[in-house]
Amino acid sequence: MKVWVIAELKEGELRRVSLEAVAKATELGDADVLELHSDERASALAGATALAERARAGAPDLILVGATPAGRDLAARLAAKLGWTYLSECAELRIEDGQAVAVRSMYAGKVRATVSGTLPAVVSVRAGIAQVADAAPPRPGSVQVAPSGEGLEFVRFEETKTTGTRVPLGEARVVVSGGRGLKGPENWKLVQDLADVLGAALGASRAVTDAGWRPNEEQVGQTGKTVTPDLYIALGISGAIQHLAGMSSSKVIVAVNKDPDADLLKIADYAVVADLFEFVPAFTEELRKVVARD
Repeated sequence: MKVWVIAELKEGELRRVSLEAVAKATELGDADVLELHSDERASALAGATALAERARAGAPDLILVGATPAGRDLAARLAAKLGWTYLSECAELRIEDGQAVAVRSMYAGKVRATVSGTLPAVVSVRAGIAQVADAAPPRPGSVQVAPSGEGLEFVRFEETKTTGTRVPLGEARVVVSGGRGLKGPENWKLVQDLADVLGAALGASRAVTDAGWRPNEEQVGQTGKTVTPDLYIALGISGAIQHLAGMSSSKVIVAVNKDPDADLLKIADYAVVADLFEFVPAFTEELRKVVARD
């Protein structure tokens, strides 16, 4: 089976979700990695039109796209132009009897649905779709195509760069998240200080972003971002099912909560039942000492 991965790059490097898509493509068949690019920025419509022309000629059985904002936009348009099956935001994917069979979350993570469609198909995949090997990442093939009759060509998808040096949430190997247990935005410095020591990205629960304490782009969960870091530290987060849907695939989970019955403590690798206003400053200070010694 021929599988294409449409790679998304950031600052010249493959995004984590693209690396995971490549790993999944390699499991499923013969994988080709393509990069959309152009001398000028173009819309998802332009990318989909050009890529559809390429797909008609190359005849892949399956096209995987990372379920990022740009990737979701591209994948839906591409499937529509080709008239192919489209499966969106899939957390699991397999091929059975000529069909793409996927598992995706619905209703804010309360339901995990199995969906399927006949090949060929376009599938947008969420972070955590596959484990990435430690080997050198693949480099996308250089795809040069003539502009279509509409004057469209391939385009590299890029995100607007954010200020500051903190690692983006979707790319982070360490994430420190805060929840309603912090009691107010004035206490968010506890989360930031710990994240700074660890070189981590900042995350937040839906309750926090809904309350306006933190920007929506920091929300982790079914209605926010799905993360799969090596280490996920949750401070004052009870563990609503929609939040668990966005971080439960993390390799190591540390949860700090004064409520011993909090759902997140039940799935954590390290569960700390403590007052976070006492525990977190002490924990952060000890980590600073360790970092200073190293």
